[in-house]
Amino acid sequence: PTRAVLVAAGARPVAVPVDDEGLSVIEGRRLEPAARLIAVSPSHQFPLGITMSLQRRLELLDWARAAGGFVLEDDYDSEYRYAGRPLAALQGLDRDGRVIYVGTMSKVMFPGLRVGYMVVPEQLIDAFLAVRALVDAHPSSIAQAALVDFIGEGHLAAHIRRMRALYAERQALLVGAIRERLGERLAVAPSAAGMHLVGWLPGGAEDRAIANAAAEAGVEAPALSSYYHGPAAARGLLLGYAGVPGPAIGPAVARLALAVERGLGREPDRSAG
Repeated sequence: PTRAVLVAAGARPVAVPVDDEGLSVIEGRRLEPAARLIAVSPSHQFPLGITMSLQRRLELLDWARAAGGFVLEDDYDSEYRYAGRPLAALQGLDRDGRVIYVGTMSKVMFPGLRVGYMVVPEQLIDAFLAVRALVDAHPSSIAQAALVDFIGEGHLAAHIRRMRALYAERQALLVGAIRERLGERLAVAPSAAGMHLVGWLPGGAEDRAIANAAAEAGVEAPALSSYYHGPAAARGLLLGYAGVPGPAIGPAVARLALAVERGLGREPDRSAG
């Protein structure tokens, strides 16, 4: 959706590679030296789930300061971190008014609340207020007031703590079930953050065909290749676990395993459930 919105606004998006530290600032500068905006989700890059390193965050802020550009920080899944201390948001590290910080209550509460938030550099406030008035001048005052009380009384923090423990448990169940049922046919590893994992398929696997077969079996596991801008460098499946009750994970993995094994041209292994 971010890319579609930028295109609709007349911008020309340029896809920038990511590595195990997040978006490559060096590659971004090489691909588009005159960039005006870099859109990132440093807490949990989608779909690979990478958390941007502190060094890479500082490099990105150095670029914004030197180029006079802006960074759009989508604080995606930042609340759900299961290991280690959360890294400081780019907005918290910014000393030059170069970061536009956006977030939503859809993940930590529920999408129907329809409440998002932004922290905007002072120099952009008037422009954003003008656009906001044109987009929707009547957000729900009642919902916002209730949310203020919910946060101020500590209920949101308690809710996030409970969900963090629950989601960590579900992630562990998913990793264990896939390793037991599929082994290296679908390689997964625990993630320190987020609400989904990437299951990596062997080279040459048709992940879109496997994703379609899984969908027919009642398991939603989108193909990783569909998220590439250009040729897909790797094949895999996106595996969400946050919304799946623990007892349902094992049976769902069994159905997924049948789709993976058939997609890889192997006889389904029915010995492990």
